[in-house]
Amino acid sequence: MFMVAPYLSIVVPMREGVPRDWFDAFLKIQGEVELILVYPPGAQPDAPADPRLKQFISPFRGEIIQRLTGLLNASGTYVLTINCDEYLSPAILQLARQYFQRFPESWVLRLSTKKADYGDEVALKAPWQPLPDMANMGVCSYREGTQSRHSQGDLLEIPIAPLNNTFDLAFLWRGRRDQRGSHTENFDKKVWKNTLVQAALQEILQAMVLFGPVRYLPFWCLDRLLGLSLQAKFFEAGKVIGHKMPKPEQLRSEDNPPEHKRQGRFYVFAEILLLRRFPQYGYLWTLIGHQIREIPVRAFNSQGRKLSQVLRDNPSTPPQKG
Repeated sequence: MFMVAPYLSIVVPMREGVPRDWFDAFLKIQGEVELILVYPPGAQPDAPADPRLKQFISPFRGEIIQRLTGLLNASGTYVLTINCDEYLSPAILQLARQYFQRFPESWVLRLSTKKADYGDEVALKAPWQPLPDMANMGVCSYREGTQSRHSQGDLLEIPIAPLNNTFDLAFLWRGRRDQRGSHTENFDKKVWKNTLVQAALQEILQAMVLFGPVRYLPFWCLDRLLGLSLQAKFFEAGKVIGHKMPKPEQLRSEDNPPEHKRQGRFYVFAEILLLRRFPQYGYLWTLIGHQIREIPVRAFNSQGRKLSQVLRDNPSTPPQKG
């Protein structure tokens, strides 16, 4: 369909059983966007016909490999990843185009997200409010602490992650604090410049090679791995790399069901790849050290949740009276 590269590629890792109304909402996105759906092995793609769609079957099941497959096939000037239970404003292409025309040196536009309660279909599918006029929006400096202006409709600057922070051994007794501030670590739900994304993906693929043909492939947690890999590869201390959009929301997501809340994954098994490529950054050593410190705590909590679920599913029968 595209005689030239599309302006925006939208990548979605899919799962089985995605409802038809999600597809209907997804295909309401306006304009010549590239819509990339990546299914797990054995799935049967069943999206409605649309010439903008590209559908792939991943070689393995898992968030990282499915997202990687989609991102490596994204040909847009800019790229965005969302999940298959999230909803985008139909005018997302117009928003991205207006933003990067105003800020052509930016790497990233962070979308404003609204979280709906689990099962609240009305909130998820409510009519979208008109997007603000990008040309007339004010800009808040992250240095000024002007969150109130951001909440009133101004863009908020996003500085690059402070990767040159020194290693902070104090995380052992008081937790991690070096991540605090206006910067971003994560990649998902943001519009990124695709040339930078493709370069960062190559760093991740190289880090997965252990020796010869042997590779280590994590199955989840690409979000922070890719977000920090990109910033590490092109690091400039203090650089403003983009902006955060104010309300009204441009993306809606549904809260997890109660039984799935706070089920942490062991991110360190993916993010250790950061140190293989960028060992010079103290920020990453603190991040990985903190993750390793959390492993026994998360493992204990995970076993506690499983035991609670077993008890809920198999309540004891009260004794019968006389």
